[in-house]
Amino acid sequence: MTDERYLAFPFRLTPAGGTASTDLDGAIRGRIEQLLFTAPGERVMLPAFGCGARDLVFQGNNEVLAAATEFTIAKALQAFLGHLVMVHGVHVQHEEETLRVEVVYTRSRDLERERVVYQLLPQEGANRG
Repeated sequence: MTDERYLAFPFRLTPAGGTASTDLDGAIRGRIEQLLFTAPGERVMLPAFGCGARDLVFQGNNEVLAAATEFTIAKALQAFLGHLVMVHGVHVQHEEETLRVEVVYTRSRDLERERVVYQLLPQEGANRG
């Protein structure tokens, strides 16, 4: 395995004044986070990017919405990160004002299976679990 470095998300500077970097796993997690929290149309130069998961916190809590949300997120992951990961599952749970999104994927480069969980809250933004 090489020691490749990638631009960290969120973008920040190091104490030395350089740009913060991360490994491949951190870069993929950052890209998944960007995809989840970006609403379609939000990026001017890439208007189709994103799935608007944060807006789903305010929707009704039912199985149909959960299934539609899982499909929307999986489709966006395949479209924008399909070259980096193979998605095995997206699971959404809507509990009161919290939306919990779990993504299970395999990194294409080394075939390592990973899992990332995000909890979306209406006022506080995102909390990674």
